[in-house]
Amino acid sequence: MTLEEILTTAIQAGATDIHIQQTNHALQIYQRQFGLLSKITELASSEGLLNRIKMKANLDLSESRRTQEGQFTFCEKDKTTFIRVSIIATVKGEKVALRLLPEKQQLSLHQIGLPKTIFSQLKTAIHSASGLILVCGATGAGKSTTLYACLEALNTGQKSIFTIEDPVEYELPGLFQCEPNPAIGLNSAALLKSFLRQDPDIIMLGEIRDAITANLAVNAALTGHLVLATLHTNSAFDAIHRCHAWQVDFFSLASSLKLIIHQSMQYQDQGQHAVFSALKPLWSDRMPDTYDTLIHSNHLWHAMNHT
Repeated sequence: MTLEEILTTAIQAGATDIHIQQTNHALQIYQRQFGLLSKITELASSEGLLNRIKMKANLDLSESRRTQEGQFTFCEKDKTTFIRVSIIATVKGEKVALRLLPEKQQLSLHQIGLPKTIFSQLKTAIHSASGLILVCGATGAGKSTTLYACLEALNTGQKSIFTIEDPVEYELPGLFQCEPNPAIGLNSAALLKSFLRQDPDIIMLGEIRDAITANLAVNAALTGHLVLATLHTNSAFDAIHRCHAWQVDFFSLASSLKLIIHQSMQYQDQGQHAVFSALKPLWSDRMPDTYDTLIHSNHLWHAMNHT
């Protein structure tokens, strides 16, 4: 099979990921469909397929030891799919993961499956003048879709909106979308610092990955900006534990936090749908004094589940 045939087969099957594993004797091809990984085929061991992927993603053909990441677009029958590429070295050879992001219509907040209570709270939160909104979940849970839906509701032409995405998955008119470039020292934290000098109203962080970015995001939310960001956590409450572990300033977080949403993807009957839960802070008159108080006091939160 050629790269084009592998991609076409996966896209037509509705797969979200393709895995290519190099062994001593063969290339094993897997695809993830409806959350499950299954083997598609096995090809004779060859550098041709891996080099073809590297060429398409503008990666170093001669490099087989270091991690490489890139992207390219694949067009088939007037349908465009964005392919995100990750290559790592294993003891058996290079391992490739391709994330398939089909071109699709922008979904609104009404269309992403939010329960009424969470929809109401999120709609109120995104129209705040400032504050922090966190969307949490695992890879593939639909966090980016939720953030894009929020941006779609906010993108009226009356707000200055900046995003940091690695990479930019969908280009949206009216937004200033930026990608980190570590090769030139331009990481998420550096971009976020630059944004604050660009008179932003709204900042979207595709993912908070470290303590420096977390503290910058909280400070931005505390100084008159609305900040929307994602975290990889197993629950909404885990976002608080993560901020605690990163030593994010407690009072800054407690003062700026508007809403935490957690979402996961459930697969049933050859389909999928997002499941949401959320936490809304209930302190307004009296601020909690420590992370321990925040973590162990259920009365400080309004918990919402997918009902």
